[in-house]
Amino acid sequence: MSARLRARGLSCGYGRGLTDVLAAVDLDVPAGTVLALLGPNGAGKTTLLRTLARLLPPRGGTVLLDDEDVWDRGRSWTHRRLAVVLPDDPGGARLTVEEVVRLGRAAHRGWWLPMTAEDDEAVARALELTRLMAMRHRTVDALSAGEWQRVTLARSLAQEPRVLLLDEPTAHLDWSFQIEILDLLDRLAREEGLAVVVSLHDLNQASTWADRIALIAEGTLLTEGTPEAVLTPEILARVYNCPVLVDRHPVSGAPMVLPPPRRRNH
Repeated sequence: MSARLRARGLSCGYGRGLTDVLAAVDLDVPAGTVLALLGPNGAGKTTLLRTLARLLPPRGGTVLLDDEDVWDRGRSWTHRRLAVVLPDDPGGARLTVEEVVRLGRAAHRGWWLPMTAEDDEAVARALELTRLMAMRHRTVDALSAGEWQRVTLARSLAQEPRVLLLDEPTAHLDWSFQIEILDLLDRLAREEGLAVVVSLHDLNQASTWADRIALIAEGTLLTEGTPEAVLTPEILARVYNCPVLVDRHPVSGAPMVLPPPRRRNH
């Protein structure tokens, strides 16, 4: 079953009496779509993701999942349909990789019911998709930051969500795993109909893997559209306060963002 995620007039922030981090945000993420959130550090990308995921109450507006207000339907209803991958730290946990991934099934079975064959299949599939099966018995306190990043993604995939929200999923990963994770997100959208929202810092990753880009800046959603419409020198110079060049990928034709040529002394 596919799902559609929408935000209508969404305002996000922390605490009472404080200025909104973001205001008047409208988003529409249909099934089968990858939407990349871009913006400078501190622009509010994580705040927006937490609000979309029903972790942070909106200060105005609504978050709709298949036309249902997620705050009316409740946490368990939402988390059976939506999963979020946020940066966290395993600390000194002695759980194995597989045990952490199995926690993703709590959205469906609660914390105390025994695992079923269906649960086991979902966990195994999540481990396979993230290439973690070979290390499933390792304890997470022995993992690298990049390996832990893949474990958190696998835990969310074990929920079997229809909407997947991710905050910087390629952080701490080497180049090959960055490509693998982004290819996986693309495949989940294309082949399984997930609606995917992913925050990124790399403009060219967004251009290559996203269907649409939402540019967060100046306390709101500044612009949203195709990579070609959003990644222009004028818009990027305004948002990032530095000049850029925008060329085309020699094979795909997607916009590629480049720094200005370095001035060399002769």
